[in-house]
Amino acid sequence: MKKILASLLLASACILSFAQNNEGKMDDKGRIALTPVILDNCAIPVAASNVVLNKLTQIVTKNGLAGDSFDPRFIITANMVKLSHETTATAPPMQALVLTPTLYIGDAATGTLYASCVLDPVKGAGTNETKAYMQAVKMLRADTPAVKQFIETGKTRIIEWYNTQIDFLISEANALAGQDKYDEAIALLFTVPTVCKDAFDKAMRAAEQIFQQKIDIEGAYLLNMATHTWNANQSWSGANEAAGYLSQIHPLSSAVQGGMVLSETIKARVKELDNREWNFAMKQFDASVSLESQRISAMAEVGKAMAKRPVNYYNMNSFGWW
Repeated sequence: MKKILASLLLASACILSFAQNNEGKMDDKGRIALTPVILDNCAIPVAASNVVLNKLTQIVTKNGLAGDSFDPRFIITANMVKLSHETTATAPPMQALVLTPTLYIGDAATGTLYASCVLDPVKGAGTNETKAYMQAVKMLRADTPAVKQFIETGKTRIIEWYNTQIDFLISEANALAGQDKYDEAIALLFTVPTVCKDAFDKAMRAAEQIFQQKIDIEGAYLLNMATHTWNANQSWSGANEAAGYLSQIHPLSSAVQGGMVLSETIKARVKELDNREWNFAMKQFDASVSLESQRISAMAEVGKAMAKRPVNYYNMNSFGWW
């Protein structure tokens, strides 16, 4: 595909978020988001694509909240078809265009169209066709009742999608976990926004189970490496090398207890061999924060690292939306 968001700055500005009813303020990652793009097969000239993207940004900003998303699969795009094109009899001659703009909200992963909105024709004039096109785009209005209804329809359809597909998403995540792709599984589940409360709760319960599997397996491996390292080299340097593995064990892992036992064994042996105090403490929970909050925060970090896909992750060249 072509003509995608030009920079990270533009990308961050091009996200639409919807607040959840009766749930207070949400983190940006918990909202439904729309990513503005221009599709290959539209009638918008390449030279005018950034102008249209900026207009889409204005539309989503005026009709929602700036935010962010783990997954850019839900997009807002536009097409502008020429109703007329003529050269004026002025000096110098000008190119005059009348365009019919249409907005679209859909699913980039499946190609499903969720909402569309035909706007009033816009006019533009310039010394060449591209300038005339850009002038016409500037005449697009983002605050009309039709646009607001279009946004609301798209939002509702996306919420419906999550609510009906959540069991399939959980099955897919469990399949990924079964292939030891724990981070990908957690990332997939974190694409479910909190605005879809029931679906989100299901996703978080599944993510918690997968996350625990992940840190238990990783912790067991790290504890095993620390044990082998220490057994092979019971010295000050061996103790420090073993500590390098122990320090990576997640505080929520079932391997923590074994790590604490090993660290005490190492401490006693170093004292016996070297008459030196070897001090190492396993990572502990933050007593001022609930375990649930710490678990969710840790899972979110995994999801954030894995699931921030670029919009061109999806193949958007074959949508038949116009």
